[in-house]
Amino acid sequence: MGALMIRLVALDVDGTLLNSASKLTDANLEAVRRAVEKGVQVLLATSRWYLLAKRTAGRLGISTPLICNNGALVKLQTDTEEELLHLRLDHDLARQVTALGDERGWDMFTTFDDLTYMRPREGIIPERLPAGLTVAERQSEHAARARPTAVLVFGEDAMAEIGGRFLPACESRARFSFNRSQNYPPYVVLTHRGADKGKALIIACTQLGIAPGEALAVGDSESDVSMFRVAGLGVAMGNASDAVKAEAAAVAPSNDEDGVAWAIEKFVL
Repeated sequence: MGALMIRLVALDVDGTLLNSASKLTDANLEAVRRAVEKGVQVLLATSRWYLLAKRTAGRLGISTPLICNNGALVKLQTDTEEELLHLRLDHDLARQVTALGDERGWDMFTTFDDLTYMRPREGIIPERLPAGLTVAERQSEHAARARPTAVLVFGEDAMAEIGGRFLPACESRARFSFNRSQNYPPYVVLTHRGADKGKALIIACTQLGIAPGEALAVGDSESDVSMFRVAGLGVAMGNASDAVKAEAAAVAPSNDEDGVAWAIEKFVL
């Protein structure tokens, strides 16, 4: 594996690049900077929405295309912010899921282009939320008017009810990505049926003139497996589930043990 020439590193964010406190550690930051200095491209592939992903990319000092919303959106970090891909969720399903989420009080995030709605929480000051994130009492009211890019819901109960109520009837109309890792809360992401981090990685690689086989993909969740399958090398985090680890060529230390730095140092530097 060490003989593989890596020209691009694709990193998941939550549970991978960031530790359990959602912090970017000095070790991971330094490893990314050293990779970039070596001429290796580094990009983010995340369930996060564009503006939140862009903020993390800014911390890393990278301007590569961003894979957001679990592969439903691939967008350039340029003045034009051109979208290389944008797949929107089935409208009727989005309305039903957000209506149920409003009724149940789920920890839910619904993204429409560059705007993401979250449930009000005690202590939240809307004016201090990150760019593009805003509070909505009822996200279903917004989903009734437009098709969202993605609906992300946290919690085992929510995952179980979504899986039981919607998955059997709607699997052909949407992608249901159920994600569990040891150091990050369980969550499900609903996107367009064609949304896929692996396919999005191919699009980003094409934009950068790099073959997917020259890519290293690092992640911790079910949604990252498709990247492992198209990249030259897939590395699962130590906090990933056994099923995700089984799909990877190597297993790094956990996200609380600077696993990203380990992977970059071992396979890139």
